[in-house]
Amino acid sequence: MADRRTNQDRRSGAERRSGWIDPNQWPPAVGVVERRSGIDRRSGEDKRLGIDRRAGIDRRVGVGWIRADFGERLSPEQALNLVADFYSASMDQRFWPAALAKLKETLGADLCALACHDFNRGRGRLEQSVGVDINLMNSYGDLYAEGNPWLRRDDLFREPGTVLIGSEMVNEKDAWGSEFFQRWMVPQNLEHQLFGVLERNSMETQYLFVARSAQARPFGDAEKALLRRLLPYLQRGLRAGQVLRHSQNVRQIALDALDVMPMGVILVSYGGAVLATNRVARAVMAERQVFNVGRSGLEISRDGKLSRLRDLIAEALKAHGHNQTPGPFGFSVNRPSGQRPLSVLVTPVRVLERHSWEDPAAVVFIGDPDHTGDIDEQRLRDLYGLTAAEARVAALLASGYRLDEIAEMLDVAYETTRKHLKRVLSKAQTDRQAELVRMIVTGPGGLAG
Repeated sequence: MADRRTNQDRRSGAERRSGWIDPNQWPPAVGVVERRSGIDRRSGEDKRLGIDRRAGIDRRVGVGWIRADFGERLSPEQALNLVADFYSASMDQRFWPAALAKLKETLGADLCALACHDFNRGRGRLEQSVGVDINLMNSYGDLYAEGNPWLRRDDLFREPGTVLIGSEMVNEKDAWGSEFFQRWMVPQNLEHQLFGVLERNSMETQYLFVARSAQARPFGDAEKALLRRLLPYLQRGLRAGQVLRHSQNVRQIALDALDVMPMGVILVSYGGAVLATNRVARAVMAERQVFNVGRSGLEISRDGKLSRLRDLIAEALKAHGHNQTPGPFGFSVNRPSGQRPLSVLVTPVRVLERHSWEDPAAVVFIGDPDHTGDIDEQRLRDLYGLTAAEARVAALLASGYRLDEIAEMLDVAYETTRKHLKRVLSKAQTDRQAELVRMIVTGPGGLAG
């Protein structure tokens, strides 16, 4: 760790090379701006290069760029902003018009579009665009993509990073004679074209399509070189945004899946911050009997004393040593209200060589014996082939009610309830009531609706 008086790193050479952070050093030293004090704790090198490691896009893109790299049309700052715009647009489609408009202006064009084409089927579409007549947007994919003479040669679009000028691909006679040119280009007063290949997979090619009016001068070597220089960075911004968007979608699906679990789940960082919760955990935390979120993160009230969860995690890490993930540890917690105690299991996540204050540290599982949940009767009917009456009996049984209580709740004879139960046991292929309850509670039937 760093000596505060001399600012010297007193870790061993091996520790410095591996980036190991002492679990006893709380909070861990991380190269970011301290949010509470506003002090910039990045390294001198990061500050010089303008690297913000919290940002979604790597700001090291563009380091070392000079004006000569992009000609007089684009400064390094403008190029970096354009890459960032593509990253933002890949995350949120609402930003595409601004990103494409900026590229259109940079290339001195009248139209700029992000397009896809399937060369096997001869079909394509404009995914995003600026400068296209709104009445011709859909007609491109529906009518004219298949007859676009500039997209007939698959071999020209195979390599990502390729930049093509339209006049070098199709001669003037074939271009003017095509239905695509006469019915899609001419009505928009477009003639000159420029293409930049972004991605290619087995099914489709994604490319940039840029066009100028008939009155403007054709695209030349300068525009071709500029787009070729920009394209790798635009690709990188696009991919980074797509990867992050994919991970966010997966994360949201995972959180939705946690919400149907019958136990509480809390994801906690090394600093004790609550990173994610499910429905049951939010209900338990709202009671504020056992769990509370204070200035030091998640706290647990045990026997009248507050324990910081981050301290419990730190103790577990210390006990198991450097780079070893401790096993789960659990305990029960009494509730002041007199309700039955909560059972709590803390499961530390795999220890990383480098981790920061904000990184996930542990998953907290909470069992609440007073939380019965709502068992979906229709789901039981689907899973076990039950009738409506049988599903009602099975759901109430799995919720902890006795057979005589169920008969009274449903206002039917006890013997009728017993007959329903026998049929449920038969359909579930078990002869024991306890096993039936276990099957429902631990299986898909026990998930919240």
